[in-house]
Amino acid sequence: MATKFHEWQRRVNIPPTANSALGSAYEYWDLDLARYEGWKQLQERYQSLGLKTTERNLAYELASHLLGDVLVAAGGVEVVISRVRAAAIELQAYADKHNMKEARGNRKVLGHPEATNLWYAFADLVSWTRTVVERLDRRAEDSKAFPRQGLVPALKPETLKRDAKAVLKDLQDGPVGKARLIANFMLHTALVAHPFSGVEIDKSGRVILPVPDPPVDPVKHWYLLTWDQKRDGLEVAEEIWEAVQKCVEELLGAFERAVPERLRR
Repeated sequence: MATKFHEWQRRVNIPPTANSALGSAYEYWDLDLARYEGWKQLQERYQSLGLKTTERNLAYELASHLLGDVLVAAGGVEVVISRVRAAAIELQAYADKHNMKEARGNRKVLGHPEATNLWYAFADLVSWTRTVVERLDRRAEDSKAFPRQGLVPALKPETLKRDAKAVLKDLQDGPVGKARLIANFMLHTALVAHPFSGVEIDKSGRVILPVPDPPVDPVKHWYLLTWDQKRDGLEVAEEIWEAVQKCVEELLGAFERAVPERLRR
């Protein structure tokens, strides 16, 4: 269940110190229409529908949903961490029932349909973290014509922008940033392990999802991944989810501090 996502949505839509939703006021956003990708297409759509608008209103349309978009991506991480946990619980129960443990220093491999689900869930979770980052800040598709896109570049109040940049930097410096090259690899090339590769069982009988070390450079083939750190994808997934929660909580705090004076309770 997306419990945190619902909490965040309520916090945005019914803020305790504001008369309107966080991010809903013009004051939050840079309303220079030309800075947003898609402005021309949106303008043409309005014209084709016979609707009149202003450049300021068009810019607002292109910016005012950006906070919500970040929350939706973070909600994606929450939904998938539930799948990771559910698969891990079922696999652990199976391993316990059959008293499966590492033997002679070699971890036992458990091939099980739920292990396949776990591999896909892990890949989905890492992919959603990339989405969170890119909804905060990304390069424009046409970087010669447009500045950087996403929530952080679109913010207008200097204090809010500074705080949001700090939140983004913290996210990129932590487990989410470390997972970025793995996310790129799984999106463009392959999963880090075949979905039928199963999970491993250590000497205590604990289920482990083996995942590679964080790459320092882009990876183009499985053989270029390293596994020296013996990382457990279940632990990595929880670290990522904690980092995403921290990011959203701090971002919403920054928006709450930046509520325009005219909208404060």
